[in-house]
Amino acid sequence: MALLAIAIVVCGTGQSSAQSCGVTISNMNFGPNIDTLSSSPVDTTAELQFSCSGWPASERILICVHLGEGSVSSGGGARRMEGGGNHLLYQLYQNPERSIVWGSASMAASIAVTAEGTGAVSGTRTIYGRVPGGQSTAAATTYSSTFSGADVEILYRAEPVGNDCATGSGSSGGAANFDVEATVAQNCIVSTAPVNFGSHGALNANIDATGTVYVTCTLATNYAIRLDGGGAAAAPTARRMAKESNSITYGLYRNIARDQPWGDTEETRAHGTGSGSVQSHTVYGRVAPQTTPPTGVYSDTVVVIVDY
Repeated sequence: MALLAIAIVVCGTGQSSAQSCGVTISNMNFGPNIDTLSSSPVDTTAELQFSCSGWPASERILICVHLGEGSVSSGGGARRMEGGGNHLLYQLYQNPERSIVWGSASMAASIAVTAEGTGAVSGTRTIYGRVPGGQSTAAATTYSSTFSGADVEILYRAEPVGNDCATGSGSSGGAANFDVEATVAQNCIVSTAPVNFGSHGALNANIDATGTVYVTCTLATNYAIRLDGGGAAAAPTARRMAKESNSITYGLYRNIARDQPWGDTEETRAHGTGSGSVQSHTVYGRVAPQTTPPTGVYSDTVVVIVDY
């Protein structure tokens, strides 16, 4: 007797769509008029968009977004943008209050989502940016930094519980490049200390006094200081302090010898270049001998204009 055994193996194959997640990030622009002389910060945002597909319905997915320091090395406790060899500090945050830095490893941002019935899910996450105020030594120019390659790492995985991104585990979500940009505008701030000639019984000799114009301009910003003709709209050496219908003639000068009048024409202006710090310009005043008017307090208001 012969036995013939035939084994028939029936194999079936099935293929599910691959599980994946991807991210795109918009550029971040702080605008064209950053005032680094102000102590106030400048805030803006960028938008991160994520999209996942091919997951079992109701699967919980953890997306970890790691951001490095960008194409410009960090410094001063913050990220930096660069422009013409100059640097501008800024930072990226995870929350609107800008108290949680968005970084990498334990400082990466976690996005936990649940796949829908179709196995897909998408959404957005805001990246909050801030340029701190008071960066007065930053020159007026355009600054930028680029995030690409290792500076943007997207990892995702199925994660039933927890939001731990410090482990660095998960599949790669591919590239998500973006730029950060800001433009510092030229700016100047001016304040003054008055010229006070004091009290005198007779105007029979030169009476000298000084005041000060304080100018703070952005680094490398050229500026000119003009003084108008005062209430009488007079020439620089013929301004008049007044009391009712009486007056005292005086002049304002750019130098201690008082032979360089300070006015509002091109040849009588004072000039300087901003350093980001306060720069003092002495105003040299003189009351020349003249007929002494009736007693009283005489005054004039001179407007200071800084052109830059």
